[in-house]
Amino acid sequence: MPETSEPATNGHKALDPIAELSLQRRADEKQPTGGVFSWWFARTDDGSEILPYWSQARDMQLREFVWREGNDILQGAVSSMVKWGKTLSWVCEGPDRVVNRYQSTLSESEFGEGWGTLISKVLTDYYTQDKGASIELIGNGNPDGPIEGPVLGLAHLDAQHIVPTGDIAYPVVFNNPKDNKPHRIHATRIIRLVDMPSPNEALNGVGFCAVSRVIATTQVLLKLIRYKNEKLSDMPEAGLLILNNIMPKAWEDVQAKHQHERRKLGQEIWSNIMTLFSIDPAQPATANLVSFANLPDGFNEAEATDTYLNIVALAFGVDKREFWPQSSGGLGSARETEVMSQKARGKGKGDVISTIERAINWKVLPQSVSFRFDFRDDEQDKLKAEINKIKTESIMNMWVKPSDRGAGLFESPVSRVEIRQILADNVPDYFKQEFLEFDVSDEEELTDTEREDKALNRIVSMAEKNYQDGKISLDDLIEFRLGALLDERIELSS
Repeated sequence: MPETSEPATNGHKALDPIAELSLQRRADEKQPTGGVFSWWFARTDDGSEILPYWSQARDMQLREFVWREGNDILQGAVSSMVKWGKTLSWVCEGPDRVVNRYQSTLSESEFGEGWGTLISKVLTDYYTQDKGASIELIGNGNPDGPIEGPVLGLAHLDAQHIVPTGDIAYPVVFNNPKDNKPHRIHATRIIRLVDMPSPNEALNGVGFCAVSRVIATTQVLLKLIRYKNEKLSDMPEAGLLILNNIMPKAWEDVQAKHQHERRKLGQEIWSNIMTLFSIDPAQPATANLVSFANLPDGFNEAEATDTYLNIVALAFGVDKREFWPQSSGGLGSARETEVMSQKARGKGKGDVISTIERAINWKVLPQSVSFRFDFRDDEQDKLKAEINKIKTESIMNMWVKPSDRGAGLFESPVSRVEIRQILADNVPDYFKQEFLEFDVSDEEELTDTEREDKALNRIVSMAEKNYQDGKISLDDLIEFRLGALLDERIELSS
């Protein structure tokens, strides 16, 4: 398939061809733009009630629910996970020419806004929408059919416009805001990332996101915040007011006068004092309020908040300390902290990392290139280096140098080429497999010298083929040939 030519940038990112191929309205230069509009609206409930699982309207409510005022801890948890994803470094490995091309494609995702912007929007939808996040793969070909040629760009698809279909070939319908028409998207043109996809076939792959897993406890916390605000406000809270020795008309007049004075003085938060006079001085006027809402007996706000944090951490699959510092109690041993960190890495975060890696490798990159997140910390790098050292030493113990064989020591159980093959198989971080793409275990019975000469010739031929296919550079080929020649001279001198 012919390779798509890259347009000149003229000092700017070459995004026009990609924007023209995209289905999204924001990629249309003719689309009129405007500022940010806001409006006031009222609703009868407090906004914390969510429709039952599952419907398109529920996902819309989930989006509003997360960003509702007072939902500080849940907002912080989502923000923490999104920022963690944005700061993950990533690498593409493979032939330099192909790697450079696809690194540019990934780096200029989201119509040039970059990988960080793409992953921020994707993770926000992943954690807050049951139908998950979707990424448009932009490329040539009929928009109604499979993508033709390489992927030219990636862009986030707003989850509110996505309708899962359950069809393998066309997994979603995109309610296209570019032309206000529903548009089937072929499987080769979209990546879907769904948290806990349901096994119920009728749900068409809809999942159960982290926010859905904390709705009940979050609603309790929101009601607690509303209760505290009502207590701190100077306005009356919900309840039954019982008045004694006060005529109803006098109470209404006092209320009207109080509101008038507030408006006159411009008081919006703290009001002046409301005064009442009793009809009979012998019987003082009293007002008793019976509140409709009270905290449970023995309620402890700190304990309730700590419990909520544990539930949020459980829903996101991370350790609570990702969201909240340890403020009391023992911090635990260093080993305990390390184990908890490793467990957290293998649950929520590990799931996100592996899901995105698989999607990019399967849907975007050719077989000669691989994508991975470089999320290991120094301790992990140190541990891996120690493991590789032990493996290398154990393998090299099987090898007896030719100079030592004449001294009456054992014959080497493996040849030099076989040792290199074993190292490439077991320590790929240091010994690259690309120069050893054959199996020496099926070699015919030859002397060590004949076997090594034949194997070296095959290795050199393979390296030359890799160079012709663009898998290795000319410098790599020259370096390898010099290394093979040096090995041969050392062997002859011994």
